Amino acid sequence: MSASYPTKIMLAMKSGNKCALVECRKNLVSDGKEAKPAIIGEAAHIYGENAGTKTKKASARYKADMTDEERNHLDNLIYLCPTCHTKIDKQEEDYPADQLFKIKSNHENWVIAQLDEQMSEITFAELDVAAKAIATGQHSVGEGFTVIPPEEKIAKNELSNEVSGLIAMGLSRSNEVSGYLCKVAQLDPDFPERLSNGFKEKYVELKHNFSGDQLFMSLLNFAQSGQIETKHQAASLAILSHLFHICEVFEK
Repeated sequence: MSASYPTKIMLAMKSGNKCALVECRKNLVSDGKEAKPAIIGEAAHIYGENAGTKTKKASARYKADMTDEERNHLDNLIYLCPTCHTKIDKQEEDYPADQLFKIKSNHENWVIAQLDEQMSEITFAELDVAAKAIATGQHSVGEGFTVIPPEEKIAKNELSNEVSGLIAMGLSRSNEVSGYLCKVAQLDPDFPERLSNGFKEKYVELKHNFSGDQLFMSLLNFAQSGQIETKHQAASLAILSHLFHICEVFEK
């Protein structure tokens, strides 16, 4: 058993798609030539996954009294590049569990702080990069959704305080997103609808396997479309939060 795909997406998003070791912090999105951008980070176990055998050593920091669910929970995972993952496991004495938990917490807090800082710097240019990555093609979805206030959506979909905080951060730039969409619509009247429908289409696809925080983070992963610069990640969060507020995603 290993960490589930939804858990890995959550971990990558909380880590800003960057390696958690401060001396590395490598961007973990690989641009493709023909292929779409790919996330190449690894969900490394803090307390190791395998007990070992007579001929094979137990995983680094293995803790016998943990359940498989606990071992593969988001709280026991740290997001690393392949090199740093190998390093913390092969040099186990240098990376005890308590230190890795601290590194994970510090890194995830740093990601939030970077997003918050860049949020105030968002301009038309960053929004344009983020929005056009989503609004490609002609999207069309069925009717039947209703718009409700964001507080009700948050409660109805059991989103955590952490995700609520991200939405609030993104909504702080809602006026800028509205202004951007108005300007773009002057040249391309269908663009705002394509953008909205792009999210709705992805939401319909994802909701079959995801819910709550995992669904929001998966939509954020879609919104970021492989963006590696924090300012573009912040713009993507602003757009997703704005559309969360005004359109039909996350309605049950």
